[in-house]
Amino acid sequence: MKRLQEILLAVLFSLSVLAVPATAADAEWSLEEDWHLEKEKDGISIFTREIPDSPFLAVKATTSIPIPVAMLAEFLGDGSECMPWRKMCESSRVLEVLSEDERLVYQVLDLPWPISDRDMVIRTLTEIDPATRTVTVSIETHSDAFPPQKYTRAETNAQMQLREIGAEATEFNYVIHADLGGNLSPGLINPQLVSSTFDDVQRLIALATQ
Repeated sequence: MKRLQEILLAVLFSLSVLAVPATAADAEWSLEEDWHLEKEKDGISIFTREIPDSPFLAVKATTSIPIPVAMLAEFLGDGSECMPWRKMCESSRVLEVLSEDERLVYQVLDLPWPISDRDMVIRTLTEIDPATRTVTVSIETHSDAFPPQKYTRAETNAQMQLREIGAEATEFNYVIHADLGGNLSPGLINPQLVSSTFDDVQRLIALATQ
């Protein structure tokens, strides 16, 4: 993550400090309608929405964190290990560095009993936009890129976006949709999405501001 931090410092902070008004709604990846506010507490807003052809809900979290973009980016990780704010992540390793900004990552998810653990293969792409002072990490499943292991394979698409809203503050937007595979009932998973996402974001804020 040191390389990303150095790039961010060079690109974002060599420019004159400029507060950019930002809302989650004006980000291209979150323009979809039908997001429903499920929880709003401690400055964190959690939304859910239905996804066509999927029984599992997507979830979106938005908040602001009082540290600079470059510092917060350290807590997104580079796939080489689990970040401590992601509770369900048991292990993570980089399978292949595809380019300076792209990685193929293998992760194992530690799910609560009686659900068995899952694994997933994801491609991560990091993009930095100096004009909007935004860092976006896009995540999508690439299951065919790594053979099946002893786990049930999960599928996911997600995006994390950091946007500077002041010299010492960052807007954090997080959208994720996952299909954990197997015979899991949506009635078991969907009710847990709001609380688990809220708890993850709370841990991120606590780690970033300690």
